[in-house]
Amino acid sequence: MKAIVTVKLPKNPAHNPKNKRIGICPVSSKLCTDVTGEHHSYIEEGNDLADIEKKATRKYGHVTRLETI
Repeated sequence: MKAIVTVKLPKNPAHNPKNKRIGICPVSSKLCTDVTGEHHSYIEEGNDLADIEKKATRKYGHVTRLETI
């Protein structure tokens, strides 16, 4: 099973929502339109949603959303 996982990273003092910076996402190797923001999404695989959430929590600490794909 695959899911889009959204995680919350620690607050970045360089973040300015009125001046977003494009670059490589901090949680994946994909292009991101707001690299300094707190919330980022990536695709995770697992046996079920509980497994996916456990993996994401282990990697990033705080999972804010899971969406199956």
